[in-house]
Amino acid sequence: MPLPRVDVGDQEISYQRKGRGKPLICVHGIAGHERTFDGLLPYFCPSFDVFQLAWPGFGEAPLRGRYYTIDDQVRWIESFREHFGLEKIYLMGNCIGANVAMEYAYKYPERLDFLIINEPHAYMPAYFYLLLYPVVKDVLWGFMFKTRLGRSIIMRAFPLEDEAGSGYTERRLKKIRTQVMEAFLRSMYLYARSADLRERPKIKVPSLFPLPAETFGQVTEFVNRYGSCFENLKLLRVEGSVHNPVVEDPEAFARAVLPELGIR
Repeated sequence: MPLPRVDVGDQEISYQRKGRGKPLICVHGIAGHERTFDGLLPYFCPSFDVFQLAWPGFGEAPLRGRYYTIDDQVRWIESFREHFGLEKIYLMGNCIGANVAMEYAYKYPERLDFLIINEPHAYMPAYFYLLLYPVVKDVLWGFMFKTRLGRSIIMRAFPLEDEAGSGYTERRLKKIRTQVMEAFLRSMYLYARSADLRERPKIKVPSLFPLPAETFGQVTEFVNRYGSCFENLKLLRVEGSVHNPVVEDPEAFARAVLPELGIR
Protein backbone atom coordinates (compact mmCIF):
# COMPACT_ATOMS: atom_id res chain seq x y z
CA MET A 1 0.00 0.00 0.00
CA PRO A 2 1.46 3.42 -0.98
CA LEU A 3 2.49 5.68 1.88
CA PRO A 4 0.65 9.00 2.30
CA ARG A 5 2.09 12.29 1.10
CA VAL A 6 1.80 15.94 2.09
CA ASP A 7 2.13 18.80 -0.38
CA VAL A 8 4.58 21.26 1.16
CA GLY A 9 4.50 23.75 -1.70
CA ASP A 10 7.20 23.07 -4.27
CA GLN A 11 7.57 19.43 -3.23
CA GLU A 12 5.66 16.50 -1.80
CA ILE A 13 6.81 14.73 1.36
CA SER A 14 5.98 11.05 1.85
CA TYR A 15 5.79 9.81 5.40
CA GLN A 16 4.90 7.01 7.78
CA ARG A 17 2.86 7.69 10.92
CA LYS A 18 2.50 5.37 13.90
CA GLY A 19 1.70 5.64 17.58
CA ARG A 20 -0.25 8.06 19.73
CA GLY A 21 0.61 10.82 22.14
CA LYS A 22 2.99 13.73 21.75
CA PRO A 23 3.92 14.51 18.11
CA LEU A 24 7.48 13.48 17.20
CA ILE A 25 8.77 14.32 13.72
CA CYS A 26 11.83 12.36 12.56
CA VAL A 27 14.07 13.37 9.64
CA HIS A 28 16.74 11.14 8.11
CA GLY A 29 20.18 11.56 6.60
CA ILE A 30 21.96 9.96 3.64
CA ALA A 31 20.15 6.94 2.17
CA GLY A 32 17.31 7.15 4.71
CA HIS A 33 13.58 6.96 4.02
CA GLU A 34 10.20 6.58 5.75
CA ARG A 35 11.44 3.58 7.77
CA THR A 36 14.81 4.80 9.05
CA PHE A 37 13.48 5.08 12.61
CA ASP A 38 11.38 1.88 12.55
CA GLY A 39 13.53 0.25 15.21
CA LEU A 40 12.53 2.97 17.68
CA LEU A 41 8.78 2.55 17.19
CA PRO A 42 8.22 -0.19 19.81
CA TYR A 43 9.81 2.07 22.44
CA PHE A 44 8.48 5.49 21.37
CA CYS A 45 5.00 4.75 19.99
CA PRO A 46 3.33 4.08 23.34
CA SER A 47 4.00 7.73 24.25
CA PHE A 48 4.55 9.48 20.90
CA ASP A 49 2.72 10.01 17.63
CA VAL A 50 5.74 9.35 15.38
CA PHE A 51 6.00 10.89 11.91
CA GLN A 52 8.87 9.63 9.76
CA LEU A 53 9.46 12.00 6.85
CA ALA A 54 11.32 11.09 3.67
CA TRP A 55 13.07 13.83 1.74
CA PRO A 56 11.88 14.08 -1.89
CA GLY A 57 13.29 11.25 -3.97
CA PHE A 58 14.39 9.18 -0.98
CA GLY A 59 10.94 7.76 -0.34
CA GLU A 60 7.79 7.40 -2.40
CA ALA A 61 7.47 11.08 -3.32
CA PRO A 62 9.70 12.03 -6.29
CA LEU A 63 12.06 14.98 -6.38
CA ARG A 64 10.69 17.93 -8.35
CA GLY A 65 13.37 20.00 -10.01
CA ARG A 66 17.08 19.48 -9.47
CA TYR A 67 18.30 21.42 -6.45
CA TYR A 68 17.15 22.74 -3.09
CA THR A 69 18.72 24.24 0.05
CA ILE A 70 18.67 23.51 3.74
CA ASP A 71 16.32 26.47 4.13
CA ASP A 72 13.90 24.65 1.83
CA GLN A 73 14.13 21.54 4.01
CA VAL A 74 13.39 23.60 7.12
CA ARG A 75 10.40 25.13 5.34
CA TRP A 76 9.14 21.68 4.36
CA ILE A 77 9.19 20.55 7.99
CA GLU A 78 7.24 23.65 9.02
CA SER A 79 4.68 23.13 6.23
CA PHE A 80 4.32 19.51 7.33
CA ARG A 81 3.70 20.60 10.93
CA GLU A 82 1.12 23.15 9.79
CA HIS A 83 -0.65 20.57 7.63
CA PHE A 84 -1.43 18.44 10.68
CA GLY A 85 -2.17 21.42 12.95
CA LEU A 86 0.51 20.42 15.43
CA GLU A 87 1.01 23.28 17.87
CA LYS A 88 4.36 22.09 19.25
CA ILE A 89 6.48 19.13 18.29
CA TYR A 90 9.41 17.00 19.33
CA LEU A 91 11.95 16.93 16.49
CA MET A 92 14.59 14.24 15.95
CA GLY A 93 17.24 14.32 13.24
CA ASN A 94 19.63 11.54 12.25
CA CYS A 95 22.99 12.05 10.52
CA ILE A 96 22.82 15.14 8.29
CA GLY A 97 19.11 15.28 9.09
CA ALA A 98 20.22 16.37 12.56
CA ASN A 99 21.73 19.51 11.03
CA VAL A 100 18.42 20.24 9.32
CA ALA A 101 16.64 19.78 12.65
CA MET A 102 19.03 22.26 14.27
CA GLU A 103 18.29 24.83 11.59
CA TYR A 104 14.59 24.36 12.30
CA ALA A 105 15.31 25.02 15.99
CA TYR A 106 17.02 28.28 15.08
CA LYS A 107 14.12 29.47 12.93
CA TYR A 108 11.12 28.09 14.84
CA PRO A 109 12.13 27.65 18.50
CA GLU A 110 8.60 28.43 19.65
CA ARG A 111 7.35 25.33 17.81
CA LEU A 112 9.61 22.88 19.62
CA ASP A 113 9.27 21.08 22.91
CA PHE A 114 12.49 19.13 22.44
CA LEU A 115 15.29 18.74 19.91
CA ILE A 116 17.10 15.39 19.57
CA ILE A 117 20.20 15.36 17.37
CA ASN A 118 21.84 12.06 16.51
CA GLU A 119 25.19 12.15 14.68
CA PRO A 120 25.13 15.77 13.45
CA HIS A 121 28.04 16.81 11.26
CA ALA A 122 30.41 19.66 12.03
CA TYR A 123 31.62 20.06 8.46
CA MET A 124 31.70 18.52 5.00
CA PRO A 125 35.12 17.35 3.76
CA ALA A 126 36.49 19.37 0.85
CA TYR A 127 36.51 16.31 -1.40
CA PHE A 128 32.70 16.33 -1.36
CA TYR A 129 32.97 19.16 -3.89
CA LEU A 130 34.16 16.59 -6.45
CA LEU A 131 30.71 15.01 -6.22
CA LEU A 132 29.21 18.28 -7.42
CA TYR A 133 31.75 19.28 -10.09
CA PRO A 134 30.53 18.96 -13.73
CA VAL A 135 31.70 15.86 -15.65
CA VAL A 136 33.75 14.57 -12.70
CA LYS A 137 30.60 14.10 -10.63
CA ASP A 138 29.03 11.86 -13.29
CA VAL A 139 32.00 9.50 -13.20
CA LEU A 140 32.14 9.43 -9.39
CA TRP A 141 28.41 8.96 -8.88
CA GLY A 142 28.37 6.22 -11.50
CA PHE A 143 31.19 4.42 -9.73
CA MET A 144 29.70 4.81 -6.25
CA PHE A 145 26.17 3.69 -7.05
CA LYS A 146 26.33 1.70 -10.29
CA THR A 147 29.17 -0.64 -9.36
CA ARG A 148 29.30 -3.23 -6.60
CA LEU A 149 32.80 -2.11 -5.60
CA GLY A 150 31.67 1.50 -5.15
CA ARG A 151 28.68 0.48 -3.06
CA SER A 152 30.82 -1.82 -0.93
CA ILE A 153 33.12 1.12 -0.11
CA ILE A 154 30.13 3.18 1.04
CA MET A 155 28.77 0.27 3.03
CA ARG A 156 31.98 -0.02 5.03
CA ALA A 157 31.53 3.55 6.24
CA PHE A 158 27.93 3.21 7.44
CA PRO A 159 26.04 1.02 9.92
CA LEU A 160 24.75 -2.06 8.16
CA GLU A 161 21.58 -4.10 8.40
CA ASP A 162 20.17 -7.04 6.53
CA GLU A 163 18.06 -6.48 3.43
CA ALA A 164 14.85 -6.33 5.46
CA GLY A 165 16.18 -3.67 7.81
CA SER A 166 15.59 0.06 7.93
CA GLY A 167 19.23 1.14 7.91
CA TYR A 168 21.80 1.42 5.13
CA THR A 169 21.75 -1.56 2.78
CA GLU A 170 23.06 -2.08 -0.74
CA ARG A 171 19.46 -2.38 -1.85
CA ARG A 172 18.79 1.13 -0.58
CA LEU A 173 21.87 2.58 -2.26
CA LYS A 174 20.90 1.03 -5.59
CA LYS A 175 17.38 2.38 -5.36
CA ILE A 176 18.22 6.06 -4.77
CA ARG A 177 18.78 8.01 -7.97
CA THR A 178 22.12 9.78 -8.21
CA GLN A 179 20.36 13.08 -8.96
CA VAL A 180 18.47 12.76 -5.67
CA MET A 181 21.65 12.07 -3.69
CA GLU A 182 23.46 14.90 -5.46
CA ALA A 183 20.72 17.40 -4.58
CA PHE A 184 20.82 16.34 -0.93
CA LEU A 185 24.61 16.52 -0.61
CA ARG A 186 24.75 19.80 -2.50
CA SER A 187 22.35 21.33 0.02
CA MET A 188 24.43 20.08 2.93
CA TYR A 189 27.77 21.04 1.37
CA LEU A 190 26.67 24.63 0.73
CA TYR A 191 25.30 24.79 4.27
CA ALA A 192 28.57 23.53 5.75
CA ARG A 193 30.54 26.12 3.79
CA SER A 194 28.42 29.05 4.92
CA ALA A 195 27.12 28.20 8.40
CA ASP A 196 28.98 29.23 11.52
CA LEU A 197 26.85 28.38 14.54
CA ARG A 198 29.17 30.32 16.84
CA GLU A 199 28.09 33.59 15.26
CA ARG A 200 24.43 33.02 16.12
CA PRO A 201 22.46 33.29 19.34
CA LYS A 202 22.39 30.09 21.34
CA ILE A 203 19.66 27.51 20.71
CA LYS A 204 17.34 27.76 23.71
CA VAL A 205 15.24 24.67 22.97
CA PRO A 206 15.98 21.77 25.38
CA SER A 207 18.27 19.54 23.33
CA LEU A 208 19.55 15.98 23.64
CA PHE A 209 22.67 14.60 21.99
CA PRO A 210 22.89 10.78 22.32
CA LEU A 211 26.57 9.97 21.87
CA PRO A 212 27.51 6.37 21.00
CA ALA A 213 30.92 4.89 21.69
CA GLU A 214 31.74 4.48 17.99
CA THR A 215 31.00 7.37 15.65
CA PHE A 216 32.37 9.60 12.91
CA GLY A 217 35.16 12.04 13.74
CA GLN A 218 32.85 14.76 12.45
CA VAL A 219 30.46 14.06 15.31
CA THR A 220 33.21 14.39 17.93
CA GLU A 221 34.32 17.57 16.21
CA PHE A 222 30.76 18.86 16.42
CA VAL A 223 30.80 18.52 20.21
CA ASN A 224 34.12 20.35 20.42
CA ARG A 225 33.16 23.14 18.04
CA TYR A 226 29.47 23.69 18.66
CA GLY A 227 28.60 22.21 22.04
CA SER A 228 28.67 25.73 23.46
CA CYS A 229 26.11 26.93 20.88
CA PHE A 230 23.25 25.45 22.91
CA GLU A 231 21.76 27.00 26.02
CA ASN A 232 20.32 23.70 27.21
CA LEU A 233 22.18 20.74 25.66
CA LYS A 234 22.59 17.41 27.40
CA LEU A 235 25.05 14.79 26.16
CA LEU A 236 23.82 11.24 26.68
CA ARG A 237 26.13 8.26 26.62
CA VAL A 238 24.55 5.37 24.75
CA GLU A 239 25.55 1.94 26.01
CA GLY A 240 27.36 -0.49 23.76
CA SER A 241 29.88 0.00 20.98
CA VAL A 242 27.74 0.86 17.99
CA HIS A 243 28.13 3.55 15.37
CA ASN A 244 24.53 4.74 14.92
CA PRO A 245 22.20 3.36 17.61
CA VAL A 246 19.07 4.61 15.82
CA VAL A 247 19.45 1.76 13.33
CA GLU A 248 21.99 -0.53 15.04
CA ASP A 249 20.76 -0.63 18.63
CA PRO A 250 17.43 1.18 18.97
CA GLU A 251 16.80 -0.33 22.39
CA ALA A 252 19.98 1.24 23.79
CA PHE A 253 19.06 4.54 22.12
CA ALA A 254 15.58 4.49 23.64
CA ARG A 255 16.96 3.55 27.05
CA ALA A 256 19.19 6.64 27.00
CA VAL A 257 16.70 9.12 25.51
CA LEU A 258 13.22 8.32 26.83
CA PRO A 259 13.91 9.06 30.54
CA GLU A 260 15.16 12.51 29.52
CA LEU A 261 11.79 13.09 27.83
CA GLY A 262 9.91 12.13 30.97
CA ILE A 263 9.05 8.63 29.73
CA ARG A 264 9.82 5.75 32.11
